[in-house]
Amino acid sequence: MQPIYVTQSSTTPVFKTVNWWSTPQQISFAVISTGGSSYTIALCYEDPSFSFPSPAAVTAATSAITTFTLINATSNAQVVLPASMTPIAGFSFNLSTATAGSSVKVVCVALQSGAL
Repeated sequence: MQPIYVTQSSTTPVFKTVNWWSTPQQISFAVISTGGSSYTIALCYEDPSFSFPSPAAVTAATSAITTFTLINATSNAQVVLPASMTPIAGFSFNLSTATAGSSVKVVCVALQSGAL
């Protein structure tokens, strides 16, 4: 799978779907920041595209997706999704209120491998 790039400039989480059917599911995340950023990468087991809606997510609003924090950080970071947390359906990338709207550029890169 090609890299997924997410550029964030607000406090609204951006959700992306991953290939949850691939085996084994291996995903790495890297966040590249020009400085002074504070952000969260969170995982979800419910389908963030709502193609397969969860009974818990009553409406088609991303705020209805339950997330589990993978990393909170304040600078460049890299993290590999632990096998104990797989498979996931997607992830979200979210800036803190202190960073949102500033001139700081923050990009999250997700890279997934695995056979279909």
